[in-house]
Amino acid sequence: MITKRAGIGIGLSAALALSAAPALADGGGVVSSAPPSAGAGAPPVVAPGAPAPVVELVLTGAAGDLAAVREALESQALSAFTLRFRTAPRFDATALFATRAVPGVALSCWIDLSDPRRAALYFTDPVADRFLVRSIELSGRFDELDRESVAQVVELSLRSLREDARSSLDREQARALILHEAAPPEAAPAEPPAGAPAPAAAAAPRRALELGAFYGVTAHSAEVGLTHGPGVRVALGASRGRHRLAVDARFQYQFERRYEEPRIGLDLRTMTLRADASWLHAVAPGVTSLELGARLGAGLDRVDATPRPGSDGAAAFVPAGASASYALVLAAGLVARLPLTRELSLFTELFVDLDPARVRYDLALEQGTETVLARYRFRPGLLLGVEL
Repeated sequence: MITKRAGIGIGLSAALALSAAPALADGGGVVSSAPPSAGAGAPPVVAPGAPAPVVELVLTGAAGDLAAVREALESQALSAFTLRFRTAPRFDATALFATRAVPGVALSCWIDLSDPRRAALYFTDPVADRFLVRSIELSGRFDELDRESVAQVVELSLRSLREDARSSLDREQARALILHEAAPPEAAPAEPPAGAPAPAAAAAPRRALELGAFYGVTAHSAEVGLTHGPGVRVALGASRGRHRLAVDARFQYQFERRYEEPRIGLDLRTMTLRADASWLHAVAPGVTSLELGARLGAGLDRVDATPRPGSDGAAAFVPAGASASYALVLAAGLVARLPLTRELSLFTELFVDLDPARVRYDLALEQGTETVLARYRFRPGLLLGVEL
């Protein structure tokens, strides 16, 4: 008896299943989330008679492209959803994140076609807690292949967001990605108008340590005229924008100069040592921009004087050895520097040396002393050099 009843129950169940199959095939079933027991790979459950979920699609871009993509979406396999379309002047990431539950809307999607070469798609759930971001490379013509690609990505992304929340982004992840993509790119330098001078290149980098060599000429005295000779310079500086400050030391050897009068002659050799602070300003930024500035400093002059017989060969001349004297010197100058390359520069300076104490050379006579030669207290000079 029990066996017979079981057989009748099985038969009735089979009959009911066969009668329900055509109804499922003909009814407007929709995709819904799979039950937890179905597993991640299970197909969606078809709910007979349930209304299709509503998807709001916000389109941004050229009017012709928006019409084409709307037609493509309506004709593709999005029949499982009810589509609502609206347009916006531009994609607004803030509005996307501010979205909250809208009655009847299950998912929202922004399709940004502002760039002819790229379609940006942004998907969110009703409460803006889960997101998907997609980017599609386009041909630039928005042809049939472009429309097909956009429609397929929209369909697959909507199904993915609805059926598997694990594949989506949370608010923080989406904000970092979307707001970064929405940030405006750095503006490229504008093209100069026709006939306008090209913009100057960026200022050439300057090393902190600079080495230079120069040749300088300095006024000495009415009796000698000019002294001149080579020198070297070592500087340590720092740049900020168009300005550069430096401290430097320079050494110069001035060749021997001879002074002669009937009673006596003098051979003079001078070595100069200076410590300076300088300031330079680039007239315009660029690799070969002229720099102008000033220099202030102080130092010592060592003068070796060797007496010689005068031009009349006076027998009263008593030979004497060379003697060295030191003089404190103050210095100020105007400097110009012209970079020739990134590694080599030409510089020149117009300067003046000041002796706080008068430097003179006296001839000892029986009646006392007589000044033979007196150095100018203000001694202008000029130097020209190269710098590495």
